[in-house]
Amino acid sequence: MILRAVHNTRISAFVVSFFILILLWLRLFLLNTVHITTFNNPSMPLWETIIEPLFGYSKYYSAVLSLILTFFIAFSLNRIILKFGLLQRQSMLPFVIFSLLSCAFLSVQKLNPIWIFTLFFILGIEQIFLAVGKQKPQVNCFNASLLVGIGALFYAKGVFLFVVFFVIVAILRVANFKSIIALLLGLMFPFLIQFSIYYFTDNVIGFFIGFEENILSNSGQYNHGTFSRIYFGVMIFFNVISIILSFRYMQSRKILARRCFRCFTWIMFLICAAILTPFFATEIIPVIALISTPIVSLWIDSMRKIYFQEIVTTFLIVVTILGQIFLN
Repeated sequence: MILRAVHNTRISAFVVSFFILILLWLRLFLLNTVHITTFNNPSMPLWETIIEPLFGYSKYYSAVLSLILTFFIAFSLNRIILKFGLLQRQSMLPFVIFSLLSCAFLSVQKLNPIWIFTLFFILGIEQIFLAVGKQKPQVNCFNASLLVGIGALFYAKGVFLFVVFFVIVAILRVANFKSIIALLLGLMFPFLIQFSIYYFTDNVIGFFIGFEENILSNSGQYNHGTFSRIYFGVMIFFNVISIILSFRYMQSRKILARRCFRCFTWIMFLICAAILTPFFATEIIPVIALISTPIVSLWIDSMRKIYFQEIVTTFLIVVTILGQIFLN
């Protein structure tokens, strides 16, 4: 029933999808007693000077901003998936899938810098997708890395994820000398502006020390229990099955759609490799959910039988509800 309600782009589907997102975020408003996130220590300057003073010391304000960021990420991702033809029909399904995949852990739902980075990250991916077929793809490449650079001013470790943009331009065949240089310049530009501010305030050493602390800091490892291991095991199995089966369905899609799907698949592999390093913890779940959503949505959309679609969607909802009950 839920799938039928959201697997279209009518106003009712949008309302139902947004209502589901609000329900998934109720826990943050009603049960959360600690409003300071554990994933912002040490903090980047923009977080310390803008976000934390305005939203970081009220659990309601921080929960509202976290909900708003999640909405814009899910909506942008849904729009990109439909724009580039990854699904067979217009649908709000990716919006709901992202909402489900990103909200099982209470510690991740709390306002933290990676939510801001994730929004800029998906907008940057869209810019590179738009570069296909253009005479000057380097303009889009610069815009894409500029967005990631701005996001990295809130979440410094985002620069590690910037490497996936080189993979994307290679898969989409827009990689050349100018586009590579544009990617590097776009990423550097926000940091050059920040460096200039530190320079004119005679605090150049503070710039490098702060950036080094953010890059090398341990985000804090999640204390896994039995259910969290089961949850991750189920999600890994679910994504592997989605990737394997979705490749079969992609053969009938347009060339651009196939390349975009290949981009999301490779990004998933690279981010999974990044998780194995000591630099990331469960705070990276929003980015994983972002990349996993197109793959899972395509698999569900490609199922021939509607009751199979309903079963898989219901399974995701049940697992998410159990996660909200047992995970923190």
